[in-house]
Amino acid sequence: MRASSLLLVLLAGCVFNNISAEERLRDSVVGYNDEVRWNRIDLAAQRVAPPYRDQFRLTHADWHEAFEIADSEIVHVQVNDEDRSQATSFVKVRWYDQRTMLLTETTLRQEWARNVNGYQLTEEEVTDGNERLLAVPERFRADDEEEGEDGEGSDEGEGEPEADEARASRAAPRAG
Repeated sequence: MRASSLLLVLLAGCVFNNISAEERLRDSVVGYNDEVRWNRIDLAAQRVAPPYRDQFRLTHADWHEAFEIADSEIVHVQVNDEDRSQATSFVKVRWYDQRTMLLTETTLRQEWARNVNGYQLTEEEVTDGNERLLAVPERFRADDEEEGEDGEGSDEGEGEPEADEARASRAAPRAG
């Protein structure tokens, strides 16, 4: 009698654990996509794994400025392994390009990892449609390119500080 009661409790715990994991995944996917849809990017960022947050902020920097989200639909959510530590969701996003006011559609694949609080987004990529939705804005790409050029020690910038110092030293005696 005692063994069967213990077995029943353990089985119930397993069932509730599985339901809980699925509920947490659903809450994370729905919550994240709803927050992004309504421009609550700071709240959505809390659902993003820390190593991916900088990339998330770059790819979502122009959301609701360069384009407006019209609708989003969670197409499919699947758990990828038996221990439910990884999951994938597919989301179809319909959005207006503010430059042209044309309705565009993009399908995203979102990767999720389970932690103690639920699931966090670890990767997001375009699988179909217009890739501009997750493109890093040009203003951030230009900064990266300039830093790369400066780091290589281009000949253009060399010698300019000395020329500035020479001009300053010639101007200094006139001022005094």
